[in-house]
Amino acid sequence: MSVYEIKLDGIVQGVGFRPFVARVAKSMNLKGTVENRESGVEIVLECNEKTLKRFIERIEREKPAPASLNKISFDYKENKNNFKDFRIIKSEKKGTNTTLFPPDIAMCDECVEEMFSEKNIRYKYPFTSCAQCGPRFSIVSGLPYDRPFTTMKEFPMCDECNDEYNNIEDRRYHAQTNCCNECGPHYFFQKTKENVKIYGKDAFDKAVDIINNNGVLAVKGIGGFHLICLPDETTVKRLREKKQRPAKPFALLARDIKTIESFAYVKDSEKEMLLSPARPIVLLKKKAFPYHNIAPDIDRVGVMLPYAGIHHLLLQEFAVLIATSGNISGEIICADNEEALSKLNGISDGFLLHDRDILNRCDDSVLKPTGRNFIYIRKSRGFIPEKIETGYKNSKEILAFGADMKAGFGFLREGAFLGSQYLGDLSFKANQETFLQMIKRFEKLFDFSPEIVVVDAHPNYFSSSLGNEYASRKKLKTYQCQHHKAHVYSVMAENNLDECIGVSFDGTGYGEDGNIWGGEFFQINGKNSKRIAHLRYVPLPGGDRASMNPDLMSSSYLSETGYAVKNKMHRITIDNSTLYTSSAGRLFDAVSSILGICSYNTFEGEAPMKLESISNKVPRTLSWDLLDSASPWIIDWEKIIRYLYENKESENAATLASIFHRTIADIVVKTCIKIKETTKINNVCLSGGVFQNKLLLENCSEILEKAGLDVYYNQRVSPNDEGIALGQALWASFNESKISFT
Repeated sequence: MSVYEIKLDGIVQGVGFRPFVARVAKSMNLKGTVENRESGVEIVLECNEKTLKRFIERIEREKPAPASLNKISFDYKENKNNFKDFRIIKSEKKGTNTTLFPPDIAMCDECVEEMFSEKNIRYKYPFTSCAQCGPRFSIVSGLPYDRPFTTMKEFPMCDECNDEYNNIEDRRYHAQTNCCNECGPHYFFQKTKENVKIYGKDAFDKAVDIINNNGVLAVKGIGGFHLICLPDETTVKRLREKKQRPAKPFALLARDIKTIESFAYVKDSEKEMLLSPARPIVLLKKKAFPYHNIAPDIDRVGVMLPYAGIHHLLLQEFAVLIATSGNISGEIICADNEEALSKLNGISDGFLLHDRDILNRCDDSVLKPTGRNFIYIRKSRGFIPEKIETGYKNSKEILAFGADMKAGFGFLREGAFLGSQYLGDLSFKANQETFLQMIKRFEKLFDFSPEIVVVDAHPNYFSSSLGNEYASRKKLKTYQCQHHKAHVYSVMAENNLDECIGVSFDGTGYGEDGNIWGGEFFQINGKNSKRIAHLRYVPLPGGDRASMNPDLMSSSYLSETGYAVKNKMHRITIDNSTLYTSSAGRLFDAVSSILGICSYNTFEGEAPMKLESISNKVPRTLSWDLLDSASPWIIDWEKIIRYLYENKESENAATLASIFHRTIADIVVKTCIKIKETTKINNVCLSGGVFQNKLLLENCSEILEKAGLDVYYNQRVSPNDEGIALGQALWASFNESKISFT
């Protein structure tokens, strides 16, 4: 009898894959072994070639739902074994970690059913899980993915759980998070850091009482803490005051789809995403929305379904709750009990904690539906780790440090990019510490040993400083990648492109001429990039302060258009220190102010979000000028500003907002077509935070495609700065390998 060694690459650890393989093998009366290895799962099988083919077909066809297979390879192996049966053998580390384990997986329906079955040993036990659900990334410390390399190592299984773990017919066979009320983690309640811990039903009752009495409860979940409360006006007002968050939307945690459909429209694709194992927050269109202070003046609301046992238990008491990130303003989500008790004490009225450590904190992921699919607003819990194949093999490992406002790093090895979860704003010291901790964690988990470092070209970015310090300490070569080019390269990496017309629209970023860019058109061929066109520069009054003040920006645009600014506070003084910007984000801010929609950003992107929300579907565009005698070409917005300002009293704001969106799409389309005429490039890549605007993205995509161009935008990383590390890594790879596609 022949013996074959089969290697499986993909998400094959932490999803019940070895038990699944063992069951298939036993059902076919086969002998051999299966084990977790650094490169995935390895099977040794005693069989003939025909049986091998049938076995592999079944593995591909019947694999567990959370699993995915990138590659299956097999080799004939000399038979030195005397197999008596088929068994799972102990994992051993013998090489470099290249495999992936899954992201955290929402509690499956079978586990939920068990948790609410009075006769089950896991009745109302919130840490119930099986081989195909439960925490993964948030608790793992090393590979292969086995209990000793997770924070579950602190909880030895009781006899009953151990029997399940060793029973091949049980769905908890080799489930690394298997536990019950007798042997697993537990929740407890504390009012403050100094108070005694209350366990069991009393802890849950205390938590429910706080919510019922319009309080704010801090709850430790899978990837970190939530602040949970009722969505009524009084409680929301109190939460906003405590969190210093006057208008930024809160997310809702709802019991089920039927509950969500009572206040939001849910399309089939949105329902599928809400119910997916990732259980992200999905931004849904409001309908008859009763919670007026949750997302004021914005037409969408973020909603998610329960993914942890504690959510299911709380939602037996309440149909809808606010579940917002448990953090202090600006910092990343709290993950540690002591950290939460200290930092959230001034916000929360009580703490529902548990004794299982969270190693890799993960905020809830946020997705926004578009006409074609979804885009990430925030990519984190449920979607990390994920490997992205760029299509271009790099010989040296690259570490990209991303940007500042929405931090995220990434490693590129042999053409495969592995990015971090969302890591917050790096202007906060605590976030910088977490950022560096997670780099070390990824290096350990996946055996990364970078030889090249790439940072943003902005000399004052925290991410750049951290990257330069890292490279200096390890004596590594460093590249500086221009911010807006990195946005475009991120789309190219997702789609394995080597050339494109790149459109990069965002709020800010250090330009190669020393100005602040953000309304850019590029021609890109491999490592070669050229700025072809940009929005006309405008003074940036107050520097970075202008990003929070749409009124200041509107004054700048109006002054440049020749209008007198009535408000003395907003009059623009130009001197040698004045910065200039081509930012599309600041143009959206200015228009929002001119139309009386938003005069001050209490959170990033507030003015553009409200401008998008109010827009109707008027298919008109305004005239604008392209000064193509200049190099690069200049896109002049003056006629647009003039029309909006002079007609804001005679036409309603919703119509003018729609006309503005259509006009920006017209600028994108006509400029790209003109670039195509001179470059013969047919690919268009749209990226940058402004393309989180659904209306703009869909208008641009639709019209460009009708014009015969191939349109690409970010769908595997966020178009905002969180996704920039992917673009930096590809750009550095092109430069390091000297690849040129001209």
